[in-house]
Amino acid sequence: MLLIDNKRKKVLYVHFYKHGDKEKNSRINDNPNIMKINITLIALALVLSTFFALPVVSMAQDGSLDLTFGTNGFVTTLIGNSQDIGNALAIQSDGKIVVAGYSDNGPFNDLALVRYNTNGSLDTTFDADGKVTTVIGSGGSAAKAIALQSDGKIVVAGGSYPPSAFVIVRYNTNGSLDTNFDADGIVITSAIGTLLGAYAVAIQSDGRIVAAGRGNPTAIDIAVVRYNTNGSLDTTFDIDGIATTSIGSGNDFAETLAIQNDGKIVVGGEGITGSGYDLAIVRFNTNGSLDTTFDTDGIVTTAIGTSSESGLAVAIQSDGKIVLAGKSFTGPSGYDFAIVRYNTNGSLDTTFDTDGIVTTHIGAFGSAGNAVIIQSDVKIVVVGYSNDNANYYSDIALARYNSNGSLDSTFDTDGIVTTPIGILREGANSVAIQSDGKIVVAGNTQTGPNTYVFALARYNNTIPLGINETYNQITDIKIYPNPFSSSTTILTDNILDNATMSVYNLFGQQVKQLNNLSGQTITLHRDNLSSGVYFIQLTQENKVVMTNKLVVTD
Repeated sequence: MLLIDNKRKKVLYVHFYKHGDKEKNSRINDNPNIMKINITLIALALVLSTFFALPVVSMAQDGSLDLTFGTNGFVTTLIGNSQDIGNALAIQSDGKIVVAGYSDNGPFNDLALVRYNTNGSLDTTFDADGKVTTVIGSGGSAAKAIALQSDGKIVVAGGSYPPSAFVIVRYNTNGSLDTNFDADGIVITSAIGTLLGAYAVAIQSDGRIVAAGRGNPTAIDIAVVRYNTNGSLDTTFDIDGIATTSIGSGNDFAETLAIQNDGKIVVGGEGITGSGYDLAIVRFNTNGSLDTTFDTDGIVTTAIGTSSESGLAVAIQSDGKIVLAGKSFTGPSGYDFAIVRYNTNGSLDTTFDTDGIVTTHIGAFGSAGNAVIIQSDVKIVVVGYSNDNANYYSDIALARYNSNGSLDSTFDTDGIVTTPIGILREGANSVAIQSDGKIVVAGNTQTGPNTYVFALARYNNTIPLGINETYNQITDIKIYPNPFSSSTTILTDNILDNATMSVYNLFGQQVKQLNNLSGQTITLHRDNLSSGVYFIQLTQENKVVMTNKLVVTD
């Protein structure tokens, strides 16, 4: 019999015989050798009790708000007069959170950027108060997307008016404009008729910047623009740096993009192919031409409902499959979350809910999935908003899916979380996962009759260590020595670039972190680590690329 006080982590009583067996208990107490055994067993029981108590005392329910972040798990930030909308977020290698969007400065909107510390407070090392606004165009501008370079510089994409144009802005790590980028940090691109604005941005492994959005040579078409690292148009991309593609008979919209490991560019959005809008995926080769190995012409459209749907966010799994998330109209109850998974050739993946398509109804009057991310365990997280009444009063909404498309019941018991923050309307427009697995969403919330502010929320989330179905997976890793007493060397088969290594104890607590790692060899010094078992997690571009176990000995 073993009695353990889990609160104090103490063994209260150890008894291996039936109650009332006084003779055996007496002999045990009188025998010094058996006493030694008892002490050893008690110590072992203490270790085991501590270990098995860990999930109870240290792990919060996946999907619950992280109460260590801001106030009760969320943060709101007023920037301008009344209309502040956070459209995109990224997490730096040091854990700081950058959110981009726009802010009302009076008659027009300005591009807005805010950086937060890991606890949700404003980072005052970023332009003194954590907030940066940039005036572009005489009629206003807005940021729709954000990406971080390997050197920490911040690239923001959006649009301005007039004229309607793609806008790319690059900031230094302190929030100042990077004057090495087109002399003033700002590039405005308007050509081939009219470029109506960028809605997505990504950075290639060679540093070149790819933006996708909407162009208007005749009707509105999907437009992709690639820039050199100095901000000039990359003329190796479709001759002039700009590629446009028509999908259907009417207007076509690019909402999102991702870059595959082979450099091919995947753009998601919607296009009219019949009576309404269908989801659309377009894949480009690295030179800007359509990839004809993708459904023979580089273009795939998918109809879900009978009326209208939109592809608003795309992510690529480690196996190359493409996940497109958005919304699908279902009738009087509005829109549903819509998730479609494609094989690498553009066909629907029938291992995903049997037909490649999943829709989820959240809220009495509909919902939309505005952003998607793939966890290192291949679970899919979609975030957006849900409407709970006919007046479109909305909440932040999250849903997590297993790799087969079913809702993950370990995420808030049913796979769905909704979070009210303000008084009427709010929603999440972007999502990222921290190196510790926690989920951060950014968007906006209404705080007054005509006032909206940036809103962030952080959710507890446990990603099992040891799962290697990850982005840019390191397939060969050598750790020597392991166990180690003073230092160990980690040798990888991939060349790291601005990676981060975190060390966790058995409680799941981060006890050590190495930042800005580059190359293939890492030396990890023991420093103040006590002897025991630890887990290391290596992340790059906010994605897990390796996990492993370490043993420290005296």
